[in-house]
Order: sequence, then C-alpha cells, then structure tokens
Amino acid sequence: MERQRELGLLDKRSEIVIIQEDLCDELWLEVNRKSRMTMQTTNRGKKELQGCVEYLKLKVGGVKTYAHAFVVQLAPYWLLLGRAWQKGMKLEKIE
Repeated sequence: MERQRELGLLDKRSEIVIIQEDLCDELWLEVNRKSRMTMQTTNRGKKELQGCVEYLKLKVGGVKTYAHAFVVQLAPYWLLLGRAWQKGMKLEKIE
C-alpha cells in the first residue's frame, strides 16, 4: 500500500528518522521489533523505541529515498526526518 501524502517534520537536531507506531499499523509496515533502543528527548528524558522499519520508502518532492525509521509509540508528529537523512539528501535550508 502506498500512501500519497503524509505530514512530516524536518529536524536538524535529531540524528535519526522516527515514525509513529499508529502510522506503521495504518500502512501495514513491517517493524523489526528486535532492533530496539532508547532515545534521548529534547527535555533530557528518555523514550523507548519500539523497533525499526528498515528501508522505509520515502518520496519527498518527487525524489524517492529509503531510510531506517525507528518506531515511537506516541509523538506529536507522524514522521520526523533527522539530520542524517537530510545530509544524505544534500538538503539545504535557505533562510
């Protein structure tokens, strides 16, 4: 199943790609539950990640890419694209 549009955030402070578990369920994405880790949040707390969607296909601005997206149970966003993904895409913010 291919989803046409989903809102996501670019976050230059995040080092990983994060996807909310509800979106994984909705899109029937396969989650590797053995690939777990803990992430430090912006308020210096810790959040347990539920696994990893390996090689998640992303299409941004007509460009198709793949990323390992770590699954979080609850977040104020569906998808967060971290700095490593942005650097790999040679994405540049112009202000």
